Amino acid sequence: MRIAAVVLMIAFFLAAPATAGGGRDYITIREVTMSLLDGDAVFDVKFGLDPFAKLYVLALGTKHIEPELLSIFSDFDNVTVTKTETNRAVIVSKGAGEYRSGYYLYDSKNLRGEVPKLTVVYPEQLSRTFYRASMTPSVFSEA
Repeated sequence: MRIAAVVLMIAFFLAAPATAGGGRDYITIREVTMSLLDGDAVFDVKFGLDPFAKLYVLALGTKHIEPELLSIFSDFDNVTVTKTETNRAVIVSKGAGEYRSGYYLYDSKNLRGEVPKLTVVYPEQLSRTFYRASMTPSVFSEA
């Protein structure tokens, strides 16, 4: 009887993220901080998981939610996850900024879905915040 219960629990945890309507029903993006660093864009993503997805992540790890987090930045090139926790991830887009005459130019890119709060942090530690953002702004920073 115990084995059957354990098998059912594992099957349920495996199915929960996969049956989330093909979208991010089990994950809620709370805020994204985009730091501009030597031509790269570093995204610090804060998110929440529904209770079943949280149990899934606690039991099996964060690797299974990383594709969903990466899909938010599908307009960016060379995107990798460098760190994932149960409520936060760090995602890097290498070469997101184009170098021109001493400046890095970052073109506006679409985000998959709307981000409630998007903060852009410039190398000079100045920041600008956007609310209900569905794309990143076009920005530049000194090299």
